[in-house]
Amino acid sequence: MQNAKIRRLPRTSRDRNARLYWLPMPRGEADKVILQCRIALESIRLQRAGLIEAQCIAQAVLLTGLLTEAGFGSLDAEILDDVEGNVLGLLNRGLTSGDWCLPEAVLPRLIVVINEHDRQLREVRLSAVIECNEHLERFIATLARSDKPPAR
Repeated sequence: MQNAKIRRLPRTSRDRNARLYWLPMPRGEADKVILQCRIALESIRLQRAGLIEAQCIAQAVLLTGLLTEAGFGSLDAEILDDVEGNVLGLLNRGLTSGDWCLPEAVLPRLIVVINEHDRQLREVRLSAVIECNEHLERFIATLARSDKPPAR
């Protein structure tokens, strides 16, 4: 018998990256995403928001809801439903009238949802975040094709 070394085939980069999907989003990437959300939240709080800030907050709130439905959330459905309804109303109102302000009473619950979004990005496995984000993108694309405002 020859004394040959076992030759191992190199793993593809896809295999190596697949392991990363079971870990949370890299800290630096999560920091970038949540910083944008926090800036948008502050703009809404100061009543200086526009379309970009409203879209950022809406995406964060909807993604938080999807991740919660998938079993990765700690908020009550009542809080999420209330905030989702108010944020989608903000988008509708802003697009039609240019009013991008949320009622003062909604802000504490919105802050709770953005804090949960922050936690989810730092703790939930990346594959779940990607899956829910893709679901959200398909939902948005469907709305854009149907040209109907989101129902809430």
